[in-house]
Amino acid sequence: MKRWGFAGGRASHGASLSHRSQGSTGQNQDPGRVFPGKKMAGHMGGKNSTTMCAKVVKVDVGLNCIWVKGPVPGFDGQFIKVRDSIKPTKPAIFPADCLPPFPTYFTEQDDPIPREMVAKTGGSHDPFIPASD
Repeated sequence: MKRWGFAGGRASHGASLSHRSQGSTGQNQDPGRVFPGKKMAGHMGGKNSTTMCAKVVKVDVGLNCIWVKGPVPGFDGQFIKVRDSIKPTKPAIFPADCLPPFPTYFTEQDDPIPREMVAKTGGSHDPFIPASD
């Protein structure tokens, strides 16, 4: 009922144990089946969604925050997973001589993680601005 917004059955006049039942699901002998896409009972919510092309603008290790420019799926206060892009990088968009704005991983041999990292924007090799043809 909640998944599809159905109203439900009557609460009286012979509707015992059928207030939330599904009702009719198809026709008679012809076509003799339930059509695909029929609104029926099932799991609602809890689906993962991926948003691409979101840009990480700032990382603050002290506050445990990530500033993202672009759409972020989910509701307020929800945990999200941020990961590197799985799309192949194109040299025209991300030049080979330009480093990513943030390190994608740290090893034990690296320097300690700085408290705050801000992406450098602007200039001729800005990774957030597509190259003009």
